[in-house]
Amino acid sequence: MWSWLRGSGEAANEPAATTPAGQQSATSLYRFLAGARAGGSWEEVATNAAPQLYDANEDSNAKAAEWHLEVEGAQEAIDTVVNDEVNFDAKDLRVTFMAGDDIWALKFGSPGAFERFLQKFNKAAFENRYGQEQTDATEAKLFGEYATSLNGVENDESRQHWVEDMDTDQPDPRELRTPTKNRMVSEKASPIHGVIMGATQRSYLMRDNQIDVLSNVHGGVEDTGLSFKLTPPPKAAGLGGGSTPTLTPSKALLMNQERHMNMISPLAGTSLWHADIETGKVISEWKFQKDGVDVAMKDIASKNKAAQTEDTNVFLGLDTNRLARWDMRDPHGIVSEAASPIVSYEGGKDYSRGTKFSCMATSGDGFVVVGADDGKIRLYSEKTLTQAKTSIPGMGLPITSMDVTFDGKWVLATTRNYLMVLKTMYKDPKSGKELCGFTSKMGANAPAPRLLRLKTEDVKLTKGAPLEKGHFTWITERGRQERWIVASCGTYTVLWNFRSVKIAEPEVISYGGLTTVTKYHLVRKDEHVVDSVFMHDSFRRGLGDDMVVVTKKHVYTVEGDDSDEEE
Repeated sequence: MWSWLRGSGEAANEPAATTPAGQQSATSLYRFLAGARAGGSWEEVATNAAPQLYDANEDSNAKAAEWHLEVEGAQEAIDTVVNDEVNFDAKDLRVTFMAGDDIWALKFGSPGAFERFLQKFNKAAFENRYGQEQTDATEAKLFGEYATSLNGVENDESRQHWVEDMDTDQPDPRELRTPTKNRMVSEKASPIHGVIMGATQRSYLMRDNQIDVLSNVHGGVEDTGLSFKLTPPPKAAGLGGGSTPTLTPSKALLMNQERHMNMISPLAGTSLWHADIETGKVISEWKFQKDGVDVAMKDIASKNKAAQTEDTNVFLGLDTNRLARWDMRDPHGIVSEAASPIVSYEGGKDYSRGTKFSCMATSGDGFVVVGADDGKIRLYSEKTLTQAKTSIPGMGLPITSMDVTFDGKWVLATTRNYLMVLKTMYKDPKSGKELCGFTSKMGANAPAPRLLRLKTEDVKLTKGAPLEKGHFTWITERGRQERWIVASCGTYTVLWNFRSVKIAEPEVISYGGLTTVTKYHLVRKDEHVVDSVFMHDSFRRGLGDDMVVVTKKHVYTVEGDDSDEEE
């Protein structure tokens, strides 16, 4: 299987498979009939379908190619622009795609026919995505040393990298069940904008101009009924003091053993708001400054994955073309008590243009991963933020959130169409030593990434909503392993078992050949899911998939079923 993608070209030259009557094996066409809420069935509508790819701009010298997929054989014409929202199931020789409001599937009669269509489709999708014909030269230009790992089916060496640091037994069958314990914790009158998870006694909801307090318990949270208003101190420079008496933060960060909270607001990008949780007050407004000039930050993150439980005043900040380390102490090491305190710039880099930074995350050792609007992912060591050790090219979609495991071995990037899991560990081909992409350049030695995607049927079920805010299980202790990945999608929470991702075979592929995992749990809510986050590992109960799901006006605790009964 996949011989043509491994460079032999055998499948491309293989004669078409034939039936006993001497005719070419047929390609069947199916249409998906959706159920009332979820699920559905497939109806065969043609037994001898003829899929064709054509360039709609073939007769135009001024326009770039626009490849379409046309399928003949059904009563109605099927014609859709070639895109990456297609899943190729190699095991069943099946291609699933959307055309208009309908979901279709082509089932090929032979591996050769399936692979020839896949090869042609990938070339068309590449040209539509990048505006260039797919050749070795264009792949090298776009992906550099990563051309092999980002294009084509994952090779055996890469698959071995994915499983070599774990026991390769199958996940516990109980892990593969949809979580059944779903409990509403709280209902709010005004919209919820986000949740801030604590690792100790408390977690918090962001609601317009106030913070609501939740109590962490084993398996979930409880609503305490307590809250505090986000009222800036008098004469706050950033928001105009009395003229804007409250603020709504875009990002909040627990600090100082979770006694304090730092916040930023898009209304005052150069300001940092510092709240004392014990008194429930915003006690000071700080200014981000470098060389005496105010600078804006659009994201902040802990200096490492466990830093919120430590007594530290150092954190990271990010803007479109800037990555910085900040310290709330003055040069003498004392936390500033000035009337208009300045956050000390402790290092980083200002890029002249073009980086398009969008989000970041940190590991237990302080490794930093940064995502960008152009899809690029950069890995920085804990020692310096001036130059990325590894820079992985984008695949055409903006990165909207990042996460990284506590040990720094795995990175999770969220885009609207897929989650990408990257392994940062690789072997030096010369010495055989295991190295890390955060401290050395991976380049051509990088294992191929894997994609987590919804099935085409579920893309329609979720009304095409984007995947958002991917998270690993929350671990802050060495020796523990993350077991789950979660993301939000419209009115749904999506759960992938991480061990199943690690041992996945390239049975389903997309985006030119990347191993794609389409086995997951869907947990439905009646309103938009703002965020789905795991409880800290110290509060987990059972198999570790306990989490909090926050919708527009409700808070839920979702737990797995630890019983030994079969479904």
